[in-house]
Amino acid sequence: MVRGSAADPPKVTGLSPKEGPPGTKITIRGENLGISAQDVLALRICEVECLLSMEWVSSSKIIARTGSCKGVGDVILLTKSGGIGTCTVKFRGFFVQTGPLQESAVWVDEAKLFDKVQHRRVTSPLMSQEDPLGISDEATHRRIQEADLLDMFPNGTGDLHYSNFEPRWFLLENHQGASFDDLKAGLTHLQRKEVQKLEGPESFVKENLDSFTECLTTLQSLQGMILSDQKASAGNLTDNTETYISDALSKAVDLFQDVLKRREKADTTRNALNVLQRFKFLFSLPGSIEKNIQKGDIEIVINDFIRAKSLFEDSQVNIFKNVYGDVKQKILDLRQKLLHKVLQMPGTLEEQKKLLGYLNGLETSGNPAWQCLSRYQDWIISALYNCKNNHVKLEQQSGDDQPELVRTTYSTPGMPASATPVSVASNMEPSVTLRYLTPQRVLFLEEMTEILLEHLPDMNKLGQAYLAGELGKTVPFVQNKESSQEFSLLLQNVLEVYCRMLRVAFLPGTVKVPAREQTELGGWQETRLEAYTDWLPHCVRCVRSCYSSLRGIDMSEQHSAIVQQLASDVRTHCMVALFLKAAEEVKELHLQESWLLDVDDGTGATTTLPQQYENIVLECLQILQDVLSPSGPGEQMIFASKALQKDVPALCINLLQAFALALQRHTSKNTDITGHKLSSQIGESHALPNIEVPPLDKRLLIVLANCNLCMTAVLPRLIENFEKHGFPDTQGIQQAVLRKFKELENKLCDMYVERKSDPIVGAIEQNMYLGHFSWSESYRPTEVRGYIKEVLFRMVAVHAEVYSSSSMYTVPIMTRILEAVASELARLFSCVTKFSDAGVLQASLDLTGLQDAMVAYSSSISQRSFKEAFDCIAKNKSLPDENALEELVSKFKKSMKLQLTCFHVDPIKPSR
Repeated sequence: MVRGSAADPPKVTGLSPKEGPPGTKITIRGENLGISAQDVLALRICEVECLLSMEWVSSSKIIARTGSCKGVGDVILLTKSGGIGTCTVKFRGFFVQTGPLQESAVWVDEAKLFDKVQHRRVTSPLMSQEDPLGISDEATHRRIQEADLLDMFPNGTGDLHYSNFEPRWFLLENHQGASFDDLKAGLTHLQRKEVQKLEGPESFVKENLDSFTECLTTLQSLQGMILSDQKASAGNLTDNTETYISDALSKAVDLFQDVLKRREKADTTRNALNVLQRFKFLFSLPGSIEKNIQKGDIEIVINDFIRAKSLFEDSQVNIFKNVYGDVKQKILDLRQKLLHKVLQMPGTLEEQKKLLGYLNGLETSGNPAWQCLSRYQDWIISALYNCKNNHVKLEQQSGDDQPELVRTTYSTPGMPASATPVSVASNMEPSVTLRYLTPQRVLFLEEMTEILLEHLPDMNKLGQAYLAGELGKTVPFVQNKESSQEFSLLLQNVLEVYCRMLRVAFLPGTVKVPAREQTELGGWQETRLEAYTDWLPHCVRCVRSCYSSLRGIDMSEQHSAIVQQLASDVRTHCMVALFLKAAEEVKELHLQESWLLDVDDGTGATTTLPQQYENIVLECLQILQDVLSPSGPGEQMIFASKALQKDVPALCINLLQAFALALQRHTSKNTDITGHKLSSQIGESHALPNIEVPPLDKRLLIVLANCNLCMTAVLPRLIENFEKHGFPDTQGIQQAVLRKFKELENKLCDMYVERKSDPIVGAIEQNMYLGHFSWSESYRPTEVRGYIKEVLFRMVAVHAEVYSSSSMYTVPIMTRILEAVASELARLFSCVTKFSDAGVLQASLDLTGLQDAMVAYSSSISQRSFKEAFDCIAKNKSLPDENALEELVSKFKKSMKLQLTCFHVDPIKPSR
C-alpha cells in the first residue's frame, strides 16, 4: 500500500490505439501520470504488467507496449505520489497467429509451427492445414465430438481441402469459444490473405525480400565452402564416407561392448522386477482397497482399480482371475455403498458432486446423476407433504377455527415476558394483553417456503452440472435438449406441488385437480378463511420472497412463472379478503357509537363514526400498499388484469357503501347502546361503560349530519387515496357511493319529516274547531287563531332542533313540513261549506299569517296548497276587507316577532 500520497491519483482518459495484439505500441494519455519515470511503480494493461516496456514522457503522456493480454480491460497506473489510479477507457487485446516469417514483440513457441515428422521426412506444405482465420481459441469450452458434428452436418466436413467443406463445422470444431470481435479480426485476416493470394508469388517475395536475400547469401557461402573442401580433397567428398562410418561403428561396439551387456542384464532384471511388482500390486490390492475405503481415499481406490483393470482384465491365469474377481466384487460393493449414500437426502451439493464423481470413476452402470436428481425431486415433494400433514394434524388438535388466544404479560412495551394459552371466556387481569398465535396455515406456508428455498436451488445447480457434463456421464449433444426437458419437468413437478398445496390451504377455489388428489394435497379443517385475513399480507411477502429467490438463482421463466401466478392470485385474494373484512368492520361501527358530539357551523353536530370509517378504509389501503404494487422485476400491477378491472370497482363500492348501512342501523327504534360484542369475548370486567343514547329524532339529525360529512369531506378524501393507489374507475365508484348516501339522506329526511309533521298536521283540525268553532258565525276577528299559533310554535321547536344539530338540513326539512301543513289546511278549507264575512276574514288572516311567517321555506307545492285554500275561501261571494286584513296581519307579526325571528335567519345550505 502506498502511504503518504500528496497528489491526486492517476487517471487514464485516452488510449491510442484502443485494441491490438500482444506487443502493440500504445500511447496513454491522462492526468497525474507520475512526476517522473521513477515515480511510476506499476502499469497494468488488461491485468498484464507492462512496466518494463513503459516510456514515461510527461505527467499526461506515457508510451508502452502491451503484453500477452486478451479481452477488454482497464489500463491502471500505480504511482508513489498518487497511489492507485482509475481508467475511463478500455483496451481490447486479441491474439493473432504468428507465422515463421513474421516479427513478434513477444515470445512465440515455434514448436507448434513445425511437424516433428518434417525433421525426418519432407512433406508437402499443402497437406498441413493452417488456420485460415489466424486466431487462437483459448476458451475452456467442452470440445464437440466428431460424431455429434456428423449428426448435425451429415454431408459436410471441417477439412479445408474437401469440396464439401462446411464453415459451421470448422467454427464449432476449432473456434467454439471465440468471441465475436475475434471472429471479426479473423475475417480481416482471411480477406488480407486472399488479397495476397490474388497478387501471386511476386507479392510474397516483396514482403519477405530480406529473408530471401539472407537465405541466398547463406547458400552462396555454403557453396563456396563445399567447393573449397572439394579442391582440397582432390576427389568426391562422399567416396570414403561409408568406410569412415563403418570403422566408427566397429570401434564404438568394441568400446561399449561391456556396457551394452550390462545394459541388457539390467533391462532383464528390471523387467522381472516390474512383473513381480505387478503381481504384488494385484495380490495386495483387495486389502489396500479395504484400507483406503476406511480412510475415505476413494480416489486412490479408483486409480488402483483402473490400473488393475488395464493389467489383468484379459488375463487367462486362474489365480490372477480369482484375485481380480475379488477386486471387482469389492468395487461392486463400493459402488452400491456410494450409490446408496448419494441417494440419501438431503445432502450438500459439493458432497453429492464428489460422490457422483467417484461413481463415474468406478464406471458405475446406469446413470447415477439422473437417479440422484430424480431422488432429490421425490425427497423434496415428500418433505412438502410431511410438512403439510404435520400442520394439518396440529390444526385438528387445536379444534378451533379461530387462532388460539394467549395471555401475554409485557415487562416493557413490545417485549413479551411470557405467553400462555388461555380460554376465551376466562377473566383476565388489567395487566394482561390479548394477542393471537400465528395460525397453523401461516406457519405451514413459512415452513413450506423455507423447505423449497433451501433445497430447490441445490437441485437446480446439480441438474445444470449434469446437463453440462460435469458429473461424469456426458450428455450427448443431440440428446441434451431431451435431457433438459426431462430435468425441467422435475423442477416443474416440485413447484406445482408447492403451489397446489398452498392453493388448497388458502385459495381452495383456484385449485382444479381431481377430488382424490385435492384430498391428498389438503386435509385442512373446513374453517372460516376470514380468520386468516390479517395474516394474508404476510403470506404475500412469503410467496414473493420465494419468487424473487427463484429468479435470483437463474430459474427459467417457465418455472418462476408458476410461483409468479401463485403470488398474483394470493395478492388478489389478500385485497378481496381485506376489503370484505374492512366492509364488515364498517358495518359494525354503529356498535362503537359513543354519541359524543362535535358541533361545527359547517358540518353540524357529528360524532366520531365518520372519522373511524375513514381510518378503517385508509388503514386497509395502507396495508394493501405493498400488496398492490409490484415488488420486483417480473411482477405487474394487480390492476393490470382485465378481470380485476371489472371486479375491483364493485369491491370498492361495497366497502365504501358499508358505512351507509352502519348509519342506517342507528335509525332503528331498538338500537343497541354500544359494542357489547367485544365485552362478551373478554369478560364483563372490560365491558364498555353504558352510554346514554339520544332519542330517535335526535339520532336522525346526528346521522344526517354524519351522512353529509361523509358526502362532502370524507368520501372525496378516500377517492383521492384510491386514485393514488391506482384503483380503476374511481369516478364511477364515487358516483355509485354518493347515490347510496343520497338514498340514505332522503330516507332519513323522510323519516324525520314524517315524525315531526304527523303530530303537527294531526292537531290542526282538532285545534281549528276547538270550542265548537264555526266559520259561518258572525263575530269580529281580532288576531290569528290558536291553531295557527300552535303550528308555528311546533315548527319553531322543529327549527331549533334541526338548526342546532344539522343546520344544513333546515331548509329542506322545514320546507317539507310546511308543504304537509299547507296541504292539510287546503283539505280542511275545502271541507267548509259556508263562510260568513267574519269567517272569510279570519280564514284569510290565518292563511296569510302562516304563509308570511314561513315565507323562507315556501315552495311550489306549499304555494299551490295555499292557493287551493284561498280558492276555497273565494268561493264565498264576499271578500275580506283588505285594510282590516293588512292591519290584523301586521298586529300578528308584531305580537310574534320574537318567535318568528328564527324563520328569517339565513339558513346554511348543505354543500355538494
